[in-house]
Amino acid sequence: MTLLPPISNTDQDTRDYNLPIYGQRGEYSLSAMVKVPYFMALMDLKRVTSELKTHEEVSPSLDTKYNLVELFQRNIDPDRVKKEIVDGYLKNPSKLKFFNSLTIVLLPKEASGQIQKEFEDYPNNDPRIPYVDDNETDAYFAHEQCVKSIFGGVQFVSTETASLSRLRWDRKRVDAVAVDGQHRLKALKLWMEGKNNELVDIEKPTRIPIIFLLLDPAVGFKTSPGSNNSGIKAIAREIFTDLNKNAREVDMATQIILDDRSVASCCVRELVTESTCVDDDTLLPLSLLRWQEANNRFDQKYYLNSLVNLHLIVEDLLDLEPPPAREAMSKSRALAFIEKASRQLGTGPDRRIEDRGVDLKEFYTKEFLDEDGEPTAPLMGIPPQFLAAAKLGFQEHFSGWMLKILREFRPYEELIAYARKQNLIAGEFAQFRAQPKDHQIELKNELANRHGERWFDLVLGQHDEHIEKIKGVRDARGEQWAFKTIFQKAVMRLGKRLFFETPDEERERFGTIDDFLEFMNRLHDCDVFRVIAPLPEEESYKLWTFISVNYGSEKIKVSSTSEKRILAILTLWYYGYRFAVAEGRALSFDNEEEGFITTGEILGRFATKAAQTMWPAVNDHYQELFGDFKRSAHIISGKSELSELSEQRQKQIGKQRLKAVFDAGLRPWIDGMPTPPKEMEDDEPLL
Repeated sequence: MTLLPPISNTDQDTRDYNLPIYGQRGEYSLSAMVKVPYFMALMDLKRVTSELKTHEEVSPSLDTKYNLVELFQRNIDPDRVKKEIVDGYLKNPSKLKFFNSLTIVLLPKEASGQIQKEFEDYPNNDPRIPYVDDNETDAYFAHEQCVKSIFGGVQFVSTETASLSRLRWDRKRVDAVAVDGQHRLKALKLWMEGKNNELVDIEKPTRIPIIFLLLDPAVGFKTSPGSNNSGIKAIAREIFTDLNKNAREVDMATQIILDDRSVASCCVRELVTESTCVDDDTLLPLSLLRWQEANNRFDQKYYLNSLVNLHLIVEDLLDLEPPPAREAMSKSRALAFIEKASRQLGTGPDRRIEDRGVDLKEFYTKEFLDEDGEPTAPLMGIPPQFLAAAKLGFQEHFSGWMLKILREFRPYEELIAYARKQNLIAGEFAQFRAQPKDHQIELKNELANRHGERWFDLVLGQHDEHIEKIKGVRDARGEQWAFKTIFQKAVMRLGKRLFFETPDEERERFGTIDDFLEFMNRLHDCDVFRVIAPLPEEESYKLWTFISVNYGSEKIKVSSTSEKRILAILTLWYYGYRFAVAEGRALSFDNEEEGFITTGEILGRFATKAAQTMWPAVNDHYQELFGDFKRSAHIISGKSELSELSEQRQKQIGKQRLKAVFDAGLRPWIDGMPTPPKEMEDDEPLL
């Protein structure tokens, strides 16, 4: 039985099984612990577009929870498919056309259409062979020397002495879903739809190479005993990640999800829940994050944060840029990178990044240098086998205080509390928002049947509106800085200085993370962190003007300079508060009696270089803000040009402005807390 069996047309099967597909069996077996069998076949365009599915075609369910990779895995870029592949490629008559093979996973599903974790056998799941009488092609696989495997709704037959094989599946109990090439598959489907699913003679010979992954022990599939992937979906996800993360240039949000070789991406995933519709007492709920697109903003809608923003923050805090390409072979640059990485992410008293007892520096010396100590290969970052240790270092040095700020700073805490109270994290709100757009269209009818024609306001709209109130959107007092990316980055930079860079023996002077949050929350409660927060009437411009708000338009100035200025004023405020605590004296504007310390005295101390011995960078920040205000002295004083003011007058105006801004951040400890406005009370949700 070594000859290829004759090919013949077959009539439509009367069962739920598709027509047999003939091809060859293969496997990837490069170690004793793992084996991935596969079936490779050629399929015509009609069968490809009708029998194979993209992830968006799998039956939607509000009960389905998605993890990070699945969130990306389901999403197809419609513009790319239509413009680049269908119009720019398939419909171009003069263009040579060839698609690489599609990789398909057979996913078990219930009779209702919901994907199952494993294949389960059920009655009548072994249709006869040949599937119709007198079919010489199919009868070939009924020979006693053939090996038949049945798992769930899949029937697979192969020969013992050759790789010839036959595959069928029950379309009511199995979905054939693309894990590689779903953009190509979607393009073929759209192209066929445009032709009313009819092919002209010249198109009919076209065959698409398809690889089916056979992920069941019945056909020899093996995964390592220690694998974290349990179930067909998890295994398919791992394969998808391996196939896709280097396949094409992808946006940042996708890289964060897929890139297992980036230390920043791995660390970001330590901050968020793995799946949608899952709450956690320490992590950021994925359901409240902006993960759908490569956008770092989260100041609108319901977002607590943005995946891209978190990635930018982690990159900024770690500051681990590997040697550039032109210096990738530099031994000194590589060792400097390793030293910095170990200082940031190493664990234990010696700050070591280890893999099975081998330190990263030892590994570099052994694997990247020759006998003479010269580099033989470039170091492009932290090697993959050391990333697990690096993540432990991130947990030890960063994630604890970062998550406290990202969850317990008052506005974030209020958003999470509201989301929990209204069941937004695990309920229909999150279930619907986790769906791809095509699934959302289908599920709208289901939600309308449950809630009536006002379903959108009841399930989504009212909650978006309430969360935007927390953010200060359309509030006469201004929006909240807490939800602006430049502000959050500045807060996290200050957090790094306080809770990572400060030596243990000096931590008491700077306070704990809870002390810092108490300080920040009090300023928030007093509306200091409003974008258009005012200053006393004698000041011509608002608090944040010249720091991060343009003086003319009162619009936020998004720039690295604004981030630095925000960090500067936050540092002056917090250090000023802690200075008074360390002195054991109460803050005052003008009371110089024993037991009090004035804001002017503190600011005067910070104006000296000597202050930086106890309060790192405080004089640098003082000079930075003073210089900015001095350069704006003509605007502050109503002049047209700076040259209209003497140097002495410029300095005087700059110092007065800095004193007014400094006082605004310490006023809550002098004047007390204001009465909360009524409009900030919780609105009752729609019923």
